[in-house]
This record gives sequence, C-alpha cells and structure tokens, in this order.
Amino acid sequence: MPEETMKESGPPVSSPSNPEPGRGWRLGRRRMAVGLAVLALLLAGGAWLLGHEAQTSRLQARMLTRYAADLAYQTEPGASDRVRFPAHGPFDQRLGYTGIPGFVDRLETRGFAITEQVRQSPALQAHLERGLYAPYAEKGQAGLAVFDCRREPVYAFHYPYRAFERFDQVPPLVTQALLFIENRELLDADRPQMNPAVDWVRFTRAVIGQLGSRIDPELDTPGGSTLATQIEKYRHSPDGITHSAREKLRQMASASVRAYRQGADTLPVRRQILLDYLNTVPLSAAPRHGEVHGLGDGLWVWFGTDFQRARSLLMPGEDLAGDPAERAQVLRQVVALMVAHRRPSWYLAQGREDLDQTTDAYLRLLAAEGIVDPGWRDAALQQ
Repeated sequence: MPEETMKESGPPVSSPSNPEPGRGWRLGRRRMAVGLAVLALLLAGGAWLLGHEAQTSRLQARMLTRYAADLAYQTEPGASDRVRFPAHGPFDQRLGYTGIPGFVDRLETRGFAITEQVRQSPALQAHLERGLYAPYAEKGQAGLAVFDCRREPVYAFHYPYRAFERFDQVPPLVTQALLFIENRELLDADRPQMNPAVDWVRFTRAVIGQLGSRIDPELDTPGGSTLATQIEKYRHSPDGITHSAREKLRQMASASVRAYRQGADTLPVRRQILLDYLNTVPLSAAPRHGEVHGLGDGLWVWFGTDFQRARSLLMPGEDLAGDPAERAQVLRQVVALMVAHRRPSWYLAQGREDLDQTTDAYLRLLAAEGIVDPGWRDAALQQ
C-alpha cells in the first residue's frame, strides 16, 4: 500500500506563478475604474465638442465653405452637355426652370439655335446627382421688362407685386416678431459662423416628438424647421411639402451648403434668408388673384392694407403722427400672417376664428418678451 504524503495545513503561499488570492480581483477593479474614468472623460469631451460645435458651427463652416467653393458654373459658347435642370419644386416650376429642356426642343425645331449655355462644374453635377438642390442666388421676384430703342421702359411686370427691396427696409418690429415666432437665434451677431439651416435644440425636440408620436399618435409634435429649411421646402421640395424624414434631411443639407456658398461668415446670408422669407412665403390663394406670396401681397390681398403704408406705420420715426388704432391693426395683421403661413389654406380661407385666437396669444407673448409695448398690444387685441 503506497505511503500517503502528509502536508501541513495553513494559508497558501503566494508566488509569481500563484499570486496572492484577491490581488488579481483588486487589479481588475482598478483597471475597470481607470477604464470607466477614461470613458467618462471621452464622453464629457465629446459632449463639450458637440455643444461647442452646435453653438459656433466652426467645423461646419470650414468644411462646407470648402465644399461649396467647388460648386461652380460658367457660361460658354454653344449648347451645353454639362447642365442639369430641376425636375420639381413649386418655384422651379413657376419660374420655368423645369420646362427649359422642352422650351429648347421646341425652339430648335423652329430654326433657333443655342448660342451660349451654362456648364456646371463636376462638383456641382455630383452635388445635384446626390439629390440636393443647386446653391445659387435665387430671385425674390420674377417678371418681364420691355424697353424701347432708347432704353426707356415701355412695360414692366413683377411678381410678387409688393416686396422689401433691402433688409434695412424691413421694420425692426417685423424682424423681431418673425424671429420670435419662427427662428429666434437666426440673426445672433455673436455667432458669425452659425449654420442657419439647423437649430439643434429644436431639431432634437422634433426628433423626440416624432418618436413619441409613434407611441401616442395624438401627441402634439413640435416642428424643427428653420427659416432656411422652410425656404428650401416651399421652393424646391416636391409639391412644396416635406413628405419624409429623408426630404427633411435633404432640405437641411441643401440649406447648409447654400449658407456657406459666400464664405464662413453667414450673417449677411442670414439677413438675406429673412428678407427672402418675408418676400416669398406662401400664403394660400385668393379668388380673382391666385396664389399669394410674401408679406406685402398678403397684407393687400387678405386685409386690404397698403404695403407701403403698413411699412411706414411700423418703421420707427417714419409716421409718428399715424393713427394709433391703425398702427395696432397693422401689427395684428402682420402677426396673423406670420402665424397663418403654417396652415395658410386653413387659417386664411376657413379658420379665421382659430387664427384670431392664435394671434392674440402671440401678441401677449411678444409683449411679455418686451418686443411690443403693452399699450400697443392692448390696442392690437381690440382690433
């Protein structure tokens, strides 16, 4: 029978190959703590960078300015084989851009020939092939002018009929009211490189609201559009409507590229955005007039208010002797049209009672924010 080997009882002895029990566990905890601390620092740094970028748009300004610089075109002799025309969009259709290929075909069959036409750069063509909208200086008004041999005007027509010609012609009260209702940070001079196409706070709320609406269809979801994306929508989106999340992203991307087309400093572009919006925003259609676009035509068609008179009443120092009741009424009409653009066919043609109530609410909010004098507010509420 083999002899049994007896060992002395007691705690195990540690060695390099057999570390002290619990030591590996403690080292693991330390490594995990260090890893979590590093991860927390990375997340905090990433959150700070995202917040800084959302506030300043510096990285976007640098990248998009470079990208937009290559989106060029030039006119050269003869017909072009490097030009793409838009296929849809209310303004593209109204101004005839979608019909240019057909116009050219019909003219050529009648003996006409193209003597000059635009060539789009490869970068611009690639931009359009991605489904984005072309960044160019768009017309606020279109029309026809006929001159005689001495360059004297014989006939002139433009549409919309009434419009602000420059940003400084817009009464500050109109600017402040529109920004308060639609896009409060748009003209922030402390953010010279701001991307006007994206308001990250509103966009995040809109995304969360859309997710919530999947759970509760009755949930009232806020919109995330800025004035820049709204312009892209009613000018170039099919039927002037955002049909899908993809179309919303296309509007945002197109507006972002357009904003940096002239350089990283976007404040002049942002002023032009506000001016274009006031001059071209759709405000439904009226009998014996047709489609209504812009604040000037909206005041005349829907309220019978002369545009220049309204501008004079609202511009500081221009008509201090004006009737206070008339000034209050014009203020109410301007605010009403800024509200009505959200559902113009309903508010202006059918839901005037809803429009009155919403206008009252915004007049009170404008006074609470110090944009409108309380006395002016009270007079407007009585109109």
